[in-house]
Amino acid sequence: MNSYKITAHMDGSGLYYDPSEPIHLDSLIAWVLAPKQGLRHLDRAGEPGLVRLPVKSSVINGSRVWHASALHPAGPTGESIWYWRKRLRQSRCELTTGAPNLTNGTYRDWQMPVPLLLARRMVGYVVGKRKDIRKCLDEVRYLGKKRAHGHGKVLRWEIEECEDDHSLVMDGRAMRWLPTPGGAREVRPIPPYWHPSGRVACCEVGDDWDD
Repeated sequence: MNSYKITAHMDGSGLYYDPSEPIHLDSLIAWVLAPKQGLRHLDRAGEPGLVRLPVKSSVINGSRVWHASALHPAGPTGESIWYWRKRLRQSRCELTTGAPNLTNGTYRDWQMPVPLLLARRMVGYVVGKRKDIRKCLDEVRYLGKKRAHGHGKVLRWEIEECEDDHSLVMDGRAMRWLPTPGGAREVRPIPPYWHPSGRVACCEVGDDWDD
């Protein structure tokens, strides 16, 4: 397995990106491979199965992690606000029963601000099998939330070989969530990161790392 720099070339329309919940490369690869390995319909009550990834893994402080960093914006960036709106279609009121409540419930009116990161490139690092990683990433055409509204479109993925492994740590800073005693975040160290099972204390992305 070799080390690679992964670049997602974006269309510039804006990405719903939360820096406190960065997108990890291994989560994207797992999203593609999980259904193909028969792992579907996950819920918070069940125990998630391990998705086999074409990525190197290591054990850090007793927990398994994949050598795949979070994605970070590269180059010039900006910020924007987009509003997600939903209103009751008054022309179809005859399909409702009673008096629709516009303050809560099914018929509530919504106007939610969505912060967008304006970036042409998102960069991450991974150690694994290039051909298999490329095949998986080519199936990822959008990043972030509100993909159905056209945000976060990926134009193409670029994979470049690196001499050094920056998938876990780069310049003394954590490139992903890494298990560490007393870490500020409780999170699974492997995908699916949202699942409550298997959570351990981890450092934040960008924290100093000298373990």
